[in-house]
Amino acid sequence: MMKIEFIFDFASPNVYLANKVLPEFIKKHNVSFEYKVCLLGGIFKLSNNQPPLIAAQDIPNKTDYFMKEISRFVNFHKIEEFKMNPFFPVNTVMMQRGLIYASKQGNQEKYIEVVMRGLWEEEKNLGDHEVLSNHLTSNGLNGAEIIEHAVDQEVKDELFANTENAVKRGVFGAPTFFIGEHMFFGKEAIREMPDYL
Repeated sequence: MMKIEFIFDFASPNVYLANKVLPEFIKKHNVSFEYKVCLLGGIFKLSNNQPPLIAAQDIPNKTDYFMKEISRFVNFHKIEEFKMNPFFPVNTVMMQRGLIYASKQGNQEKYIEVVMRGLWEEEKNLGDHEVLSNHLTSNGLNGAEIIEHAVDQEVKDELFANTENAVKRGVFGAPTFFIGEHMFFGKEAIREMPDYL
């Protein structure tokens, strides 16, 4: 089974939307996705990029289109659960580190689902560590333990290394996918990926 790398950060609504359409892609093309947790802010800094809404803050036509494009994607794929988080942009450093620790405990898939849902369906401020811990615990994960170990130096180092390595490979934002050395940026690029399997 071919494995596709998924460079992501919970911070981006486009990452959430891309993630929602992956199950259909997996079923259709018999592939798997390897989630590579990175820090989007770090990617922007190291690649000299900016978040889309900040880069376009003085271009109202562009920011308007950004929201229209999200709405079209949501409608086309019938992603009825999506809600733009009222706390956006949310600081996801603890969420990203927490995923690294949770993955080592065998809880990667559940952690991703719980955090994605909390941020982009339930409109929670998961940038608040107490809110994050309670949300994880109420969904069957050990929130206190995850938050405690999310500050381990080993976890911090892994997140930094993942972020640095992604930029070295050409990444400048998220979602980004790799099929071998072929890079695909953005949720819309998913439709181009079958030609490279």
